Amino acid sequence: MKDESGAGVDWSAAYAASRNRYERYCGKLQELLGQVLEKCGVEYVQMEGRAKDVASFTEKIQRKGGKYTDPLAEVTDLAGIRIIAYYVEDVERIAGLIRQEFSVLEEHSGDKQAELADNEFGYASFHLVLELADKRSSLLEWEEFRGLKAEVQVRTALQHAWAAVNHKLDYKKSQDSPRELRRRLFRLSALFELADEEFSKIRSDGRRIADAYAREVSSGTYDLEVNIDSVSAWIREDPLVQRLRQTAHRIGWPLLADSDPVPAVDRRDLVHFLNAQGMTRIGDLRDALDRGEHLIEPVLRRFIDDEEEPHATSMEDLMTQFLLVYRKVPVEVWDTYYEPTGAFEAARALVE
Repeated sequence: MKDESGAGVDWSAAYAASRNRYERYCGKLQELLGQVLEKCGVEYVQMEGRAKDVASFTEKIQRKGGKYTDPLAEVTDLAGIRIIAYYVEDVERIAGLIRQEFSVLEEHSGDKQAELADNEFGYASFHLVLELADKRSSLLEWEEFRGLKAEVQVRTALQHAWAAVNHKLDYKKSQDSPRELRRRLFRLSALFELADEEFSKIRSDGRRIADAYAREVSSGTYDLEVNIDSVSAWIREDPLVQRLRQTAHRIGWPLLADSDPVPAVDRRDLVHFLNAQGMTRIGDLRDALDRGEHLIEPVLRRFIDDEEEPHATSMEDLMTQFLLVYRKVPVEVWDTYYEPTGAFEAARALVE
């Protein structure tokens, strides 16, 4: 496309020639943002990036009808990153971290949700237009990207779902929709927003309940229902668990480090087994392990001897294996949780 000002610049060709640089820019930004979020402990659903394709670039500057004097400098989304978060508060936190790491052009950025009028439906997200800060752009690995802009969208999974479906419906504003559909769309967008708020409240309440479990266990109260949160709190706080951990270390049973995340399946399996066995209170679990503590070492040694290269397990997984033995369940029950092994029957024989 030629510049309408008469300079004769073919902006589409100019962008096509530099697009590879924007692709590299997207890759570097994704790598850096991933490192920042991991360091700060922010989990997210996914991150994706793209350099705008040439056809979209051409369509945009044509549609804007001479708005741009220098589209390569003025179009802000030639490099685009989208981060999909789990919770609304994570969107705000991610936006804050981006502002710390980059120079954000606030005049081009904002919370699109807050910009909606009262009579408009929609469920939007944060859009942040950024450039590299001077300190980073002076580094050798970043200097080729000095002065380049990028747009980062940050939204929740539900905001992303709304955007994807609404794009197909093609109703950008409430007045675009037929009157008979408008009320239903208002209600639907409100439900999406309410669901995001409820997920955040559930997480907050879950943390509050988990803290309460930890206080109860620390005070010696074990009359708590068995669930993932109560079991996790008990494992962190109870001295009996620390003794079992010490026994495992002494005989060479490999355990995950305290800083390693516990696989979700380990917690689910332990809770499922306890409930299936009628052990529905934390006190039931503790009593069983207390009575069988003298068997922990010989039982674990049977499993160690059976494995050529034992892999690190969580305390939850260790307890599940031991309790399957201690409760003398049939082999078929063991096989629903673990791979068949002769060590199970050998270990079960140790239980009187």
